[in-house]
Amino acid sequence: MRPSIVLLCVALLPAAALGQTSFPMVTHTSPVAVQRGTTSEVAVACQTSSLHGAYKVLFEGAGLTAAPLPPKDAPKTDPKAPVPVVPVVTLRVDVAADARLGAHEFRIATAHGVSSLGQLLVVDLPVVRELPGIGVPEKAQPVPVPCVVCGRVEAAESVDYYAFTATAGQTLTFEVACARIQDKIHDLQKHADPLVAVYDATGKELAAADDGFFADPVLTFAVPKDGAYRVAVRDAKYDGDPRWAYAMTVTDGPHASQAFPIGVGLNRTAKATPVGSAAKLGTGWTITAPAVPGISTVALKAGDLSTNPVPVVATPLPLFEEAEPNDTPKAATRVALPCGINARIGTKRDLDHFVFAAVKGRPVRVEVFARRFGTVLRSQLDSAVDVMTPDGKVLASNDDLNGKDAGLVFTPAVDGDHVVRVRDLNNKGGDGFVYYLELDAARPDFAIKCDPSKAMIGAGSRTAWFAQVTRTNGFAGPVKVDVKGLPAGVTVSPLTIPANMTQGLIVVSAAADAERDAVAVTVTGTAEVPEPGGAPRTVTHHAIAVEEIYLPGGGRGRFDAGMQAVAVTTSSDIAAVKVGTTRIVLKPGEEVKIDVEVLRGPGYDKAVTLDVPLRHLGSVFGNPLPPGVTLVDGKSKTLLGTGSAGHVVLKAAPDAAECEDVPVCVQAFVAINFVVKIGYASEVIWVSVKK
Repeated sequence: MRPSIVLLCVALLPAAALGQTSFPMVTHTSPVAVQRGTTSEVAVACQTSSLHGAYKVLFEGAGLTAAPLPPKDAPKTDPKAPVPVVPVVTLRVDVAADARLGAHEFRIATAHGVSSLGQLLVVDLPVVRELPGIGVPEKAQPVPVPCVVCGRVEAAESVDYYAFTATAGQTLTFEVACARIQDKIHDLQKHADPLVAVYDATGKELAAADDGFFADPVLTFAVPKDGAYRVAVRDAKYDGDPRWAYAMTVTDGPHASQAFPIGVGLNRTAKATPVGSAAKLGTGWTITAPAVPGISTVALKAGDLSTNPVPVVATPLPLFEEAEPNDTPKAATRVALPCGINARIGTKRDLDHFVFAAVKGRPVRVEVFARRFGTVLRSQLDSAVDVMTPDGKVLASNDDLNGKDAGLVFTPAVDGDHVVRVRDLNNKGGDGFVYYLELDAARPDFAIKCDPSKAMIGAGSRTAWFAQVTRTNGFAGPVKVDVKGLPAGVTVSPLTIPANMTQGLIVVSAAADAERDAVAVTVTGTAEVPEPGGAPRTVTHHAIAVEEIYLPGGGRGRFDAGMQAVAVTTSSDIAAVKVGTTRIVLKPGEEVKIDVEVLRGPGYDKAVTLDVPLRHLGSVFGNPLPPGVTLVDGKSKTLLGTGSAGHVVLKAAPDAAECEDVPVCVQAFVAINFVVKIGYASEVIWVSVKK
């Protein structure tokens, strides 16, 4: 069973034609944070679905385990609903003392499906839950310092007030995590834009902050005198929603929003300068990068002191640091390729220049790491880069290659010095405008994603995944896709995405005797990537899971996630999709008809549609067909209504390239509601084109 968000035409699918069984759609958790080294109870809520029969919880990463508790109230039954309605389930969550701080993805497995992603924060301070009736200053809830306060901005114009005492000279930090933990929520059309403000005992506003970590605020507050204070949390536009959960860190300890440098050698320790209240404690801070390359978070250390985790890019490249003044090409900091550079746009209209020797015809990758949506990088820099000649002539420019981070690949036309200029797009600058810049050979490579991020199949049933490859810097070879960690009784079809295709199909199948289970799996892509002047190197990349997000108006949004999951469920709405043939050989210009029979599950008598590509509102999100082969809609019978027999017609264009055994399948879709459909796959159909 595979989810795919789609807005279906009401004329084609009246209300009586809706599907029966929906996967649980998680909307929020309460509280949304748990403390390391503790056991906590967390309520997880869903909407337009049910968590009935929750039996297992899957977490991204190590250090967290959870068990669903029996519901306190009897589930509501609805003759029209396929399962009893349980909108909330309570989890007993055990958090290891060394669990990674920050957001962890999770899914809840039920007998009828595995849930969409939820997110739970792991923190190192005591967690305090919001009390009712704190919507006016006079009834502010007392909280200790330090702590993490968990609440919800439940309605329009709601404001949550918390009271605390502080002494003159203290520096407090208030950081709200709210918007960032909503990005991967499947069905949350409207997101929060939180704001935090501090008031004195008379109600005078002393400080406020908005949009520190993208939409989430971070406020550093210097306490002017001993006394009582209040801190308020609200939406910046005074909007609200019962699903808008937040966790606000309140601390007088050393806090850093980020650190300089960002780039640190693998498993190396470097001197660091924090950005935030920790900077007031003087020097002596260090940052240690993990041994694995990439973006992560680590705490800064100074003796017995440590900060909250800050972003770091662990790199194997030689490192340089900018030398000011470098505001002109003539004053550029000299670096040597390949390298990583730590720098900062320290003031308004600051320009950073770096000069390096390039070789004609050898492409150079220029990439900024500073502020990327969906990652932990949170610099204030909105970068722009230019590649220039030493006399200042601009040869190439870029903005927003990856979120707010600029980057490009540049091929020098001549040997000799070239200059890279980094600036803030809006000419801003300051301590928080730190960045890490990589200059390296543009090596052939690829990235891989898997759409969707989960599979749910009853015993004897199948579903489909689309693996999507993005090749870069001249790589043009095939990519072999593997799936590891499958539950017992579940198999996947083999897939190698050929050089002339960017995506391919995996059919996930559960044996007839497969038992109920749910696991997180690993999808990888492996390829032989050529090295200039040398033997190819074997490169393996983990696939990014693609979580489907409902967009206003019925659009199919997609968000990068970390957890790919497979669940064996109870019997599905569609027991099987049978096809008349599993091997097709087409000549260019030829077409073939494939008969399809849908075997319905017990009691399922609603509408069914057929398709080969994954399509939504006229857009194609997954297409396993080889180049030049298309589905002929006008000759295919794909709208089955309440019937069970249909067919699809595939056609090879006259100029279709030859190929052999490209895996495709036919999917049967049922509608859960007017924005969600679930697809069931046939066995693999191997398609070849031969002259």
